[in-house]
Amino acid sequence: MPALSSNQKYNPNPITKFVATILLGLTVVNPLKDLFAWGVVIFLSILFLIVKEEKDAIKNIVIYLFLWRFPSLADLNSFPAIIKIIFSIFFIIRIFYLPFLAGKYFIKTSDVGSIITSMDKLKIPSAFSIPIAVMFRFFPSFKEERKNIKLAMKIRGITPKNPIAYIEYVMVPLLVLSSNIADDIAKAAETKCIADPGEKVRYKKVRFGLVDCIFSLIMGFLLIGGWIC
Repeated sequence: MPALSSNQKYNPNPITKFVATILLGLTVVNPLKDLFAWGVVIFLSILFLIVKEEKDAIKNIVIYLFLWRFPSLADLNSFPAIIKIIFSIFFIIRIFYLPFLAGKYFIKTSDVGSIITSMDKLKIPSAFSIPIAVMFRFFPSFKEERKNIKLAMKIRGITPKNPIAYIEYVMVPLLVLSSNIADDIAKAAETKCIADPGEKVRYKKVRFGLVDCIFSLIMGFLLIGGWIC
C-alpha cells in the first residue's frame, strides 16, 4: 500500500475512516442531496490524490458522473418497463457508491496492524476483529496471485475465446492458491498467539491528530448538510 509509506501524516486514523464509512452507509436509506453527494466524492478523490492514487481519484469522479446522469426513480415512471429496470439498476449502484468509495479508501490506506489496534481500542470482540484481519491479509495476496495466473495463461496462449478451458485453467489454480494462502495466514496467526486471551502488545500506536479533526469536520459538514437540506 503506497499510501502508508510517504503520506502517513496525511492519513487519518483507521477509527476515523471506519466511522465515516459507517455513517456514509446510512446514505443508502437516507440519500444526500446532489451537491453534498458530489462534495463527498470530490473530497474522497482529493484524499486519493494525496496518497498518490491518481487513477482511483479520476476513476471515482468519472464513474459517479456517469451514474449521476441517470434519472432518479421518481423520473422513471414515464419510461418503458425494460428501460425502467435497466436505469433502476444504475440508480441503485449510485446509492451504494458513496459507502463503497469510503470503504475503498479505508482499505487502501490502512494497514492491518493499525486496524487491529483501532478495534482493540474500540473494545470490538475478537470474533469480529480476527476475520477482518484475515480479510485484509487474504485479498491482497489473492489479487496478486490472480494477476500472475492470468499472465501465465497469456504467455501460454490461453485466451477467453474458449471460455470453458479458460475457466478451468484459471479457476483451478485460484482455488488451490486460495487454500494455500488461507493456510499460511492461519499458521502466521497461530505463531503470533492469536488464540491467547491475554492482553496483546501492539507495535502500532493509534493516535488522533489534526488530520482526523479536519477529516471529521469536512465529512460531518457534508453528511449533516446533505441530510438537512
